[in-house]
Amino acid sequence: MRWDSIPVGFVLGLLAPVLGFFAYGAMYVTAIRPWYDINWFVNDLFLGTPEFRTRIMSISLIADAFLFFLFDRMDKHKAMRGVILAMLAYGLYIVPSIAIDELTKLGWI
Repeated sequence: MRWDSIPVGFVLGLLAPVLGFFAYGAMYVTAIRPWYDINWFVNDLFLGTPEFRTRIMSISLIADAFLFFLFDRMDKHKAMRGVILAMLAYGLYIVPSIAIDELTKLGWI
C-alpha cells in the first residue's frame, strides 16, 4: 500500500480526531471531573449538550496536527494534503455550527 497519497491522509485525518476525542475524554474524566466516567463524557457532555459539541470537536482536531507533523517528518507530502482536506471537512461542520449557535444566542434565529 502506498502511504504517500491524498486518500490515505484523508482517511487517517478523519480517524485521528476520533482518537483525540477519546484521549481528551480520558483526560477530562480523570483529571478535571474524576467522579464521572467516559460514558458520561460521550453521552451527557458531548451528545447531550450541543453547546459543547463544537468545542470538543475542535479540541479533538489537535490529533490531526500530530498526524500532519508525523507525515512531515516522514516526507509524505501528499498524505499531508489529505490531512489538511480532512481538517477542512471537519471545519465545514464546526464553523457553521458555531455561527448558528451564536446567532441563536443573539436571538436572530
